Amino acid sequence: MSRALLGAGLVGVGVVVIAASATQARPVSRRMRRAFRWSELVASATARKLGLDNTPSPQARAALRLLVWNVLGPLRALVGQGLQITSGFRSPAVNEAVTGSASSQHMRGEAVDFIVHGVASIDIVSLILQSRLPFDQLIWYAPERGGHVHVSFTARRENRRELLYAPASGGAISVTVQGGAHTNNRKLVT
Repeated sequence: MSRALLGAGLVGVGVVVIAASATQARPVSRRMRRAFRWSELVASATARKLGLDNTPSPQARAALRLLVWNVLGPLRALVGQGLQITSGFRSPAVNEAVTGSASSQHMRGEAVDFIVHGVASIDIVSLILQSRLPFDQLIWYAPERGGHVHVSFTARRENRRELLYAPASGGAISVTVQGGAHTNNRKLVT
């Protein structure tokens, strides 16, 4: 397969290539080409188990490319190691099966959940805020709820930069960063 298939969004077999931002084409770096595979962005054990189709639409594929280009690729470079995607694209049927939100950005290819081995989710959130990476919604989960980070990015409207914490007790708490501190007395560097 040609390594010049930028319009198709592939390099080699199943590797995401980010060739355009929301407004203009950008060169694709080797580091970002190796960062994420389509299979990890759309894999779903629930879909396999229940026999559900989890194929993203062309619009969702485009949104996944923008998410990788604007957030995940740069974050991977900042962290210096891989991000393990624990939940990426979800078809509406898969989203319902996992009891996801009816308005989940996962269904549009605008969100992923991930972990970085050996790094606490609060530290990843701090790094994202400190680096000023763009995001629409950023949620970090207590270790009792998986200890992962949810991040979304959208090109449909202005990104909200909404910050939430999902405590062990359930639900989510809106967090406002002021002077480097937030609720739960955990320190965030901004």
